[in-house]
Amino acid sequence: MQYFSQKIIRLRTIVVLIVAVLVSLSILTFFNYIKTPTDENLFRDIPSNLVIKKSFPAGLQSKKPFLGERIQDGSTNDSLLAGDLVLAMNDGQVTTIKDAEEIVDHFPASAEIKFTVLRPSGNNVLEMRAAIKNIPKDFLELLSSYVYVSDVTPNGASDRAGMKVGDLIISVNDQTFSNAAEADLILRKGQIGKAITYKIVRTNETKILHVTLAKFGVQNGTLLFTMSGLGMLFIGAFIWYARPLLKPARMLGISFIAIGYFLSVLIIRREIDSTIFTVIRNFIEGVAYFIGPAMMVHAFHYFPKERQELISRKWIARTYYLLSAISTVTAVLLNRFDAVFLFFLFIIFIAIRYRKSASKEYKEILRIIKFVSLGVGIFSVIITVLSSSAQDPIGIGIVGVLILLIPLSFLYTIMRYHLLDIYFRVRRNIQYSILSFFWSSAIIYFLLSAFLKISEISMPKFDIIFTGASIEISDTINTVGNKISAEHFLLIFGSVTVTFLLIQIRRQGQKFIDRKYYRTQYDYRKTSQEFNELLATTHSIDQLAKDFVVKLAALIHLKKAGVLFFRDEEQCVCNEVYGFNGTEWKQFCLTEEKNIISAMKQIQNELRADYLPETIKYFFQRENFQYVIPIRSKDRLLGVMLIGEKRAETTFRHEDLSLLSSVAKQASVAIENAFLYEDLAEQERMKHELEIARRIQIDSLPQKTPNIPGLEISGVSIPALEVGGDFFDYLTNDALKITIIIGDVSGKGTSAALYMSKVQGIFRSLYEFNLTPNELFRRANSLLCKDLEKRSFITALGAEFHPAEHKITVSRAGHLPLFYFNHSEQKVKKILPRGMGIGLNDEGIFASELEEYQRQYQSGDIFLFATDGVTEAQENTYTEFGEERLQLVLQKNSSSTADEIKEQILSEIKVFVQNLPQHDDQTIVVVKITS
Repeated sequence: MQYFSQKIIRLRTIVVLIVAVLVSLSILTFFNYIKTPTDENLFRDIPSNLVIKKSFPAGLQSKKPFLGERIQDGSTNDSLLAGDLVLAMNDGQVTTIKDAEEIVDHFPASAEIKFTVLRPSGNNVLEMRAAIKNIPKDFLELLSSYVYVSDVTPNGASDRAGMKVGDLIISVNDQTFSNAAEADLILRKGQIGKAITYKIVRTNETKILHVTLAKFGVQNGTLLFTMSGLGMLFIGAFIWYARPLLKPARMLGISFIAIGYFLSVLIIRREIDSTIFTVIRNFIEGVAYFIGPAMMVHAFHYFPKERQELISRKWIARTYYLLSAISTVTAVLLNRFDAVFLFFLFIIFIAIRYRKSASKEYKEILRIIKFVSLGVGIFSVIITVLSSSAQDPIGIGIVGVLILLIPLSFLYTIMRYHLLDIYFRVRRNIQYSILSFFWSSAIIYFLLSAFLKISEISMPKFDIIFTGASIEISDTINTVGNKISAEHFLLIFGSVTVTFLLIQIRRQGQKFIDRKYYRTQYDYRKTSQEFNELLATTHSIDQLAKDFVVKLAALIHLKKAGVLFFRDEEQCVCNEVYGFNGTEWKQFCLTEEKNIISAMKQIQNELRADYLPETIKYFFQRENFQYVIPIRSKDRLLGVMLIGEKRAETTFRHEDLSLLSSVAKQASVAIENAFLYEDLAEQERMKHELEIARRIQIDSLPQKTPNIPGLEISGVSIPALEVGGDFFDYLTNDALKITIIIGDVSGKGTSAALYMSKVQGIFRSLYEFNLTPNELFRRANSLLCKDLEKRSFITALGAEFHPAEHKITVSRAGHLPLFYFNHSEQKVKKILPRGMGIGLNDEGIFASELEEYQRQYQSGDIFLFATDGVTEAQENTYTEFGEERLQLVLQKNSSSTADEIKEQILSEIKVFVQNLPQHDDQTIVVVKITS
């Protein structure tokens, strides 16, 4: 362990040092960039040195922007103008005056020549046709070298010197150049605050301009691109620093650091001379260009899951680095980037070649990363094409932000699937603070921008004159009385209006953010009133607890909440929670009941869970309960409120705790009333049931089992209370057949027992007519449908056995299925004919829904009748015994006698529920075929 600890420290130290060096290089490069001199214009190379020096008539055929947006100018479209640059003639490229003259001389005077020209003043490429007879002699001039001004910053250095879009620069400080890069190099040798001389050509006239250089500064797009690179660098540092011992984490971290550094200095290098700093920076940039993409692709062999089919083929990874090295060398030495396409083609080949070997889990985890990367690639290409040039600052900024989405998608995937053992979550209160800050900052930005725009609007020129008796508007100079110019008045009015509107927008936006992050101020009076209404209408202690925690969590905006109710300060009769699965918590409350009650007795006011006794503190903290608030009545502990973290993830204020204490006082009355209500109900129930219990169920159930050859029968009914609503009966008139009935009256206790006795008497009376189970149920339903209460009904299951024919006839009136063990298949099946409960509807509907089922049986087959008290028996975690467990017991004991099977089922239920009280009546009848 000490070895790994030291290794982690060393690797993390390396990460910090690398990041510190790279960030320092990026920052120094950035400051050098913004301090370099600039003439505040943008010029670029043009693929033609031929310029028209004499205008002549021509007809326009088409017009399109050269690069980026078209600039509106007032030039005519019916002539080729002096200053237009000839790109092609008759769709053929011309590079010299001789080429142009040969084309003109080749055609007769009546023919037309198609010219493709660039009109600099409008940044437009025009296709025009001119008659040869209208083309003057010596209409072209060849410029040896020049650059084309495509953009001039308004009110900038070049604009103040008189430079315009479309000017052709042929020398800078009397120095010529062969391309825009050389021209820019001459420019950067100038000094800030001093003028440099430009020799330009404008509409075939040569002019001299003196431009005083300014600091270069930085444009928003360039800043965004650089910051995006640094963002990627820091994301890579975080991944590497978090898990330095994991290979995929190291590889991803290094690749993001390398690519991020490369992007952060890519477009801000403007140094003129080579220094130790620039050499080191450029060398590291080359290394980053080589190692970043290759290691990124290599990391997918290990991330998010290892792919042995790729790892075992080491030539794949080596090819990544080889192609990346070739791309780096050609880029540095030849300034060509063709080789990078080989790198991407190889990646695509490997992805397609081994796509089927990737698991579904691997593909699912990488889905977000693939979609984001594909989207970034597509949109980056579109933005680059739509931008006026590859150096367009707006397009570059957007591309930078898009590229940053790729490492963010990795980070999101890592967090979502808990990859690389990295667990990271920005707390909600921090998210709220950041979002609120950016929202307010955005409003301030728009407010300042609006002020600047308002100040640029052309205002009407007149004065508003305030005199003692009137307000006058005058457009002449007047010094009488108090006056204010319309310009000032409208400026003030506009500023106030915009400020008011933005303040309202900011307020509404902040309210939306507050709602999303649960920061809205709750109404204490309304909250107290809602709790009063809840506590005044609930009587059951269990229902009170359930409704109470839900209301508490909703009104106070809690992630988790809970209550414990104590009877006589000795027994925890109720523990309800909200916000998580409380199975383990309920088990803890049962096992630690005495310790919990003892600890809660000592609490007089609200208490942080951190100060609870050690025996129970761990469990409270594990479930993230922060406060415990006692519920007392006359110094008697009735319960406690368990308060979890706020959804807003902020600390509890004094006002919050005061409200919770007030709620606890309100709850004490409701809890006492609920206890009294339950005590009274229990006493009344026991009183009435004890009076009539024995009279209802004396001799109601079979006292002995009939002896039917070929059948082994055993049955039992165990009521949950003193009396119950379950019943079973053996109906037979001779030894040739027997009908077994099992049923369950809705409800429990006395009323259910009374109905049970009545139903059993009806079945016995009707069977005297030798009816099948289907006929028995139909006639019983017609008798009982009118007499039962609306909420009462009976479910029943009847089976008629014919031992001589080895046949069984089954009907079911909404009861559990008949469980049938097929001896030949050694499987338990369910016989579930259609049918509805007795007493639910009239005879017609009941009869149409009642289905009769028949089948043959053989020796060793077993039929099991049961009521829902068997399958719904619960353990202390509220898990039910269930039909599957019942079938399993039947199958395991299929070789036993009917009586042994019955006893085994009861034994299994007793073990399952442990010492918990029986919640419902349990009735079982087992019939085993012996011959």
